[in-house]
Amino acid sequence: MNGVLYPLCAAVAWVSLLFKLPALLRRDRGPAAVAVGFFYLFMGLTFTISDPRVWAALDRVTGIPNLALVLSQGSVIGVAASQLAALTYWAVEPQRARPLVRRRIWAFGAVFAAMVVLFAAADLTEEDTTTAAVRYAGHGLYSVYLMLYVTAFAVTEYLIVVRCLRYARAVTGAWLRRGLRLAAAGALGGLAYVLARYADVLAGPLGLDPQRWEVVARLGAGLGGICTLIGWSLPGWGPQVGRLRLWWRDRRAYQALYPLWTALVAANPDLALDRTAGRRAVRDLDFRLHRRVIEIQDGLRWLHPVRDGDAAAAGADLRAHFAAAAIADALAEQGNAMPGRPAATPPAAGTPMPQPPPEDTDTAWLVRVARAFADLDQHGGRDQRSRR
Repeated sequence: MNGVLYPLCAAVAWVSLLFKLPALLRRDRGPAAVAVGFFYLFMGLTFTISDPRVWAALDRVTGIPNLALVLSQGSVIGVAASQLAALTYWAVEPQRARPLVRRRIWAFGAVFAAMVVLFAAADLTEEDTTTAAVRYAGHGLYSVYLMLYVTAFAVTEYLIVVRCLRYARAVTGAWLRRGLRLAAAGALGGLAYVLARYADVLAGPLGLDPQRWEVVARLGAGLGGICTLIGWSLPGWGPQVGRLRLWWRDRRAYQALYPLWTALVAANPDLALDRTAGRRAVRDLDFRLHRRVIEIQDGLRWLHPVRDGDAAAAGADLRAHFAAAAIADALAEQGNAMPGRPAATPPAAGTPMPQPPPEDTDTAWLVRVARAFADLDQHGGRDQRSRR
């Protein structure tokens, strides 16, 4: 699992840091942005160093067995500290936040220094690139080292959960709220990792095998890390996803309106600003969709389809079907107009225009009607009406 999940997390972290660099290089960057940048850096280091291949390479280069263990866990402390710093800068004025963050940095630095001393004294001489944290959990000074590490991490993760959920209720941006909740979920994954490591220390005296729950630690670290990464990056790229989703919705609406628009323009070419407009549009989609909706509305005012009074109480799909059928009937009457039988024309000047229901002016409603109209055409409904 380490060889698959951890490289994935590392890749996400480094890519996120790469996208964050332009903002970090600006002179007007804020301290919270710098803290988030360090979060991505420490995340990338944590999961890169934890990769068994990198772990083994570090041991070979430095000649220190399991050096990657203390480096990766020290980076985890940096991950937690940077998140807490960013949340502090968001919640408190910079003048008050700086001394708070500075004191916490010193405290985390002291924890890491103590971890280094305990790691060196523990003398973990046998390399283990995948299960070192579990294998040595009950061994003397390494148990002290591990308890210090997971306790500091647990306290920070708890604070992150509480503050992320608190801020998620207070902020107004939807993507920021979602990101904070995801970051809180990631911190909960970190707490699951912590519980597994506490259990590792207790497993020896109780005669239990810590490998039985090691999957909890790895999933807590890996999936928690992914949730945390997505959560902190979501406010940056989430709005682009939202705009892409709106563009896709408008594109589908533009295509769906095409059969109804084509039928109306065929009956009255003067309705269209551009009679050659096709089913699809890539450029200027907002303008083209707006134009198509306006032309359909103009066409319906010109055509005066007769509404079925019984349709008002029907569901939306049935009302759309009745509206499409009325349009098809009106177009058929317009096409079959004979001398002495006038075609549909706009009312005389000064004659009040019947007011359509509000839904008739809504793009989503017109799309529903256009799809029902296309279904009528596909099943021969319009042909049958034209022969009546």
